[in-house]
Amino acid sequence: MKPQNKTKRLTLLTMLLGMAMIVNMLEPSLPFAFPGIKLGLANVLGLFALYFLGVREMYIVNIMRVLLVSLVRGTFLGAGFWPAFIGSLVSCTMVVLFRKFTNMSEVGISAASATFHNVGQILVIVFYFNSPFMISYLPIMLLLGIPTGILTGYLVQAINKRFKIS
Repeated sequence: MKPQNKTKRLTLLTMLLGMAMIVNMLEPSLPFAFPGIKLGLANVLGLFALYFLGVREMYIVNIMRVLLVSLVRGTFLGAGFWPAFIGSLVSCTMVVLFRKFTNMSEVGISAASATFHNVGQILVIVFYFNSPFMISYLPIMLLLGIPTGILTGYLVQAINKRFKIS
């Protein structure tokens, strides 16, 4: 059921990006126990793009989401931009590697995505902002990020079954 027509592919990609931006902008308003921790629901749309359209489209949805949301919020190239941008870039790259070299399900891929997004964020904070003590926040982020990655993985799996992708 994958769209073959270029116009349909571009339309779907644009809709996924728009939905990912909306989810990304609404997610911080959800109550959560730790600052900076989100469910990663926007990643569901990026992973759906991976399975439905391809690797390039996943990068487009995830990277363009970070870029465009930061422009809308007025945080482009600010302190919060870099951890989100590098986290998304590392996450996408690791998803591609895990998908290519392992037999992981959507749930495993999503958990890996969440894990490496957190690792990328912390590395940026530690090195770019010269804050080595922030490495101690990584276990907390992983403790919360991996279960949310699993949750979003189940969402991706359910969507893929609905669209008969997996």
